[in-house]
Order: sequence, then structure tokens, then C-alpha cells
Amino acid sequence: MTRLALSTFCLTLALSASAQAQKRDHLTEEEADQVREMQVIDKRIEVFIHAAERRLLVLTNPEAKQSKKEEEKWGPLPKGTRAELLGDYKNILAEAMEKLDDAYERDQKNSLIPKALAKFKEAATRQLAQLRALAPQMTDKREQQALADAIEEAETATKGSIQ
Repeated sequence: MTRLALSTFCLTLALSASAQAQKRDHLTEEEADQVREMQVIDKRIEVFIHAAERRLLVLTNPEAKQSKKEEEKWGPLPKGTRAELLGDYKNILAEAMEKLDDAYERDQKNSLIPKALAKFKEAATRQLAQLRALAPQMTDKREQQALADAIEEAETATKGSIQ
């Protein structure tokens, strides 16, 4: 009976920890608002690019500051551990690719899709160099895995094409 209670407690604790980890949103509230406001695909992709760049800024310069105007529009710079910020970066790129795919599925003749894709690929290519430069700073396994995942997502983004 004690073993069953202990097993149940451990399972509940593990599920609770997993649920807590899943609650982190990869976009700040203000960034999510910007995504919702930008209904045109090329402008929406610009929001995702900027959100990704904000994570890289914090990763490369934890003491980074932004202007008041920037903060009014985008909110405070994102916070979190290196692994969390890299996970956010990866998820931002994944969501941007999903939005590009959705836009293409809805209207394959939309002239803004190639423009948005070109901007996205260029940004991902530029960001790959920044991500790779972070490798020596990643000291634990979780950070190293998060960096590898972020690099893989950025590499996927650079290879994106319209059928």
C-alpha cells in the first residue's frame, strides 16, 4: 500500500513538473499581440524574425537594454535560462514556418509568400552564425541539447521552399 501511494505521488509530481515546463510560452504577451495584429504574411514573418532576434540578443548579451519605444511596442526583453530562451527561439521558428505553410495552403498565388519566405530564410541564415557562436558558452547537457535543437530548426528554415 505504501509503495502504491509513493508511486502515485511520484507520478503526480512528474506530471506536474511536466505541465509546468509546458506552460512557458515562446512569445511574450506583446509579441503574441503583434503576431495577431499582423494579418499579412510578410509582416507577420517580420514579427517572428524580430521575436527570434530578441532571444538571441539576450543570449549573447544578458545585460542588453532596449529603448523605451521598443519596450512599449514589444514589451520587456524575454527572460529565462539559456535552455529556455533557445527553446523559445526554436519554437518561434517552428511557428513561423507553420504560418508560412498555412498561408501557402490557403492561397498558393499570394505574391507576398515568396517575399516572406526570402526574409525568413535570410534571417535564419544570419542567426545560424550567432547560434553557432554560442556553443562554447553552453556548459550543461540541457543547454547543449537546446542549442543543437535551435540550430537544427534554423537550418531547416534556411532550406524552406515553396512547392
